[in-house]
This record gives sequence, C-alpha cells and structure tokens, in this order.
Amino acid sequence: MKAPFFLLKENILSGKQRWLYYTILCFIVSLYIKHIPVITNVLLFGIFLMSCFSAFTKNYAEQIKQNRAIFGIVLFFIYQLITVIFSDNLQIGTQVLLMRLPLFILPFSFCFINFDLSTWRKIALFYALTTTLASVVGFGYGIYMAINKHDTGYLYNDNISELILDKQAVYFGFYVNAAILILFFSLKNIGGLDKKFNYIIWLSLLWLLFIICMLASKTSMFCLAVLLFIIALRYMFIHKKKLEGGLLLLSMFIGAVLIMKVFPKTLNRFKGITETTFVFDNKNRENHFNADYDKDKWNSTNTRVALWQCGVEIWKEHFLFGTGLGNKKAELMNKYKEKHFLYALETEKNLHNQYLDILMSLGVVGLTFFVTSFFIYPFIQFIKNGQWFSILIFACLAFSFFTENMLDRYQGEMLIAFILPLASKISQKNEIQA
Repeated sequence: MKAPFFLLKENILSGKQRWLYYTILCFIVSLYIKHIPVITNVLLFGIFLMSCFSAFTKNYAEQIKQNRAIFGIVLFFIYQLITVIFSDNLQIGTQVLLMRLPLFILPFSFCFINFDLSTWRKIALFYALTTTLASVVGFGYGIYMAINKHDTGYLYNDNISELILDKQAVYFGFYVNAAILILFFSLKNIGGLDKKFNYIIWLSLLWLLFIICMLASKTSMFCLAVLLFIIALRYMFIHKKKLEGGLLLLSMFIGAVLIMKVFPKTLNRFKGITETTFVFDNKNRENHFNADYDKDKWNSTNTRVALWQCGVEIWKEHFLFGTGLGNKKAELMNKYKEKHFLYALETEKNLHNQYLDILMSLGVVGLTFFVTSFFIYPFIQFIKNGQWFSILIFACLAFSFFTENMLDRYQGEMLIAFILPLASKISQKNEIQA
C-alpha cells in the first residue's frame, strides 16, 4: 500500500511547498493535543508566512479571484477591525478580535497555496483520520475513568472529548461531523491512494458515527442526520441510485432505533427538548444527562430561549450597528442582572447563537455582512461549480451556529478557520467524489 500522507519528492513542486504541507499536517495534529495552544499558534503563523513569502505565484489578484468564495471571510474580519477602531472600548474589542485572528490568517493563507489536487485530498483525509484517532484516545480514556469510578457516565458527552482532548462535546461534534463528511465523500475516490485503504475509511466512518452517538450532542446529531438525509436524496434523485439512497435512509432509521435502545444516556439528552417555558430567577442549575431529569431545573432549550430573549432586547437598543465587540459582554451581563438571571450571570453565559451574537454586537449591518460573506456568496459559488462537499461542510457550520457561539471559543474558531478554506479547495475538478 502507498504511504498515504508521505509526499515523495516528485509529488511536490518545491521544497517550500513540502515544508508548508507538513506544517499543515502538524497543525491538524496540534488541534487535538491538550494544553499546547502556543504550538498551535506558532504553526498557524508558520502557515501564514510560508504562504505569503513562498514563490508559489506572483499574481495575487488572480489568486484572490480564484478563491473568492472564502475571501469574504477575510473581508468580514477587516470589517470587524474597522468597527473596533471606532468603538469606545478599544481594549476589550481588540481582545475579542485577537481571538478571531485565525479567521483572517488561514483563509487569507489558503488563497495563495497552490497544491495539486491529490494533495488537498490527502490533507482532508489526514484531518479525518486524525480526528478518528483522537476520538479513540478520548473514548479509551473514558473507558478507563468509567472502570475506575464505576460510572458509565464517563463514556458519554464531554467526558470523552474534554477530559483529555480539551474539547466540549458540542464542539468536538462539529470536528467529528466534518470528518464523517470527508470520509463519506472519500469512499469512491481516495486521491489516488491504494484502494485497499478503503477498509480503513469504512472502519473510521463507522467508528465516528458511534462517537457522535456517545457525544450525545443534540446539535451535532441533528445536523448530521439532516446532511445525511440530503445526501440520500441526492443519490436517489440526481444520481438515480435509489438503492444506495434507500439503504442510507434505512441505516439512519436503524441508527435512531439503536440510540433509543442501546444508548439510554444519549436519549436523556433529548428529554425536555420541547420545554421552552422559564422564569429568569430560577436558581437551579441545568439538567445533566447522567442524572434523572428534573423539570424544575434549566434545560438546554429553555436556557437558550432565555438567553436569546436577553440578546434580542439588547439588539433593539442598538439596532443598526450593535453594541460593538468591546461592549457586548458588559451589556449582556448587565441585562442578566436586570432580569435577575442568576444562573446565566454566575456562569457568564454567552448567547449560544452565533447569528444573534453578531446581530447584538454588530447590528443589522454586521449580521448582513456576516451571513453574506460566510454563507450566501460561498453557496452561490459552490452551486455554480458543483462543489457539493463544500456546500455540506459550510451547511454543517451554518446549522451549528444556531445553538453555539463558536467564533468566541478557541476550540471553535480554530477549526472553522481551517476547515472552511480546506473545503473550498475541493472544487468540481478535484472534489472528493460522492
């Protein structure tokens, strides 16, 4: 079998490109090693410098034009920078912007990286298999803890992603969903690798589907189910492969039944999902999947409804341009105090909705720019080019933004900054085939 990720000299045009390729692979690995953000940041800036100063191309305008689907992300960062410069809380606004700096660095860098088609496939597949290995390590540690603590709760949710990988389940769920999509689209085309490699892809895919169940992240599970349903319909009505599409739908149904029967703690995560009523001064904590459901406690649904109400009220006071990045947290904490929302105040809850967070902090103008640059314009370009893999990756993120503030968490924005540009590189000509 060919070594899948070791690039022979003839596969790469220059020594600088080889250095850049392996730096990207090291960056991917660093995402899953706990307590090394400094190394991750060094690799991030290494990618930036090599992409800018290597002799890949001298026609920068043409490169930006060819990568215009992701250059809007760079422009949105510049827009945020302008708003911070003119804000009345420059210090805190700058801190927020620095947290989001990877959303400028990696999309900008990827505009000027001219790898060949098989190399982009190898990077995508390396990410997926690294994610698989990380999940094995995380789940293995969960088994160790479950045996020592005599508590099967360690096999679920944050316990298999945060204890050793430093990832909350909802964020790791996005990592895993992206890997599942890559593996799924890799089954028939693995970038020129030996077809015997297919069995590794199949095993990894089945394992990650199991991990999604054990993570018990409602957002990740719903998102994956919707995307797989879309893929099944595409197989049935566009590719005219009704058998394959039907089998995928049947597998999804069987998977749902297994979750209900075999993974009771995963099912616990869905209790109270339709309960939206709340009182702000409820001092109880949120329900936990590893305990009996208590209707007097907060649940994930009514907590978000309460948070969103606060966010909407703040936005109405700053309709057009928002509070500004520097003032958004202070405004939110003051609103919690006003509402006697002690649970959110004590835990410093964010809005758990990226769209509402942008609306509150940057107003209607900022949200319009954000949605257009991150999703609408890229979707238009991807549809024109038939980039269905790219569409699904971006759609996965768009779905996740409804329940999480992913741009304000290191574990969220770092992957987003990497996976969106990577997905955009899988074009019609070099797409991982479905």
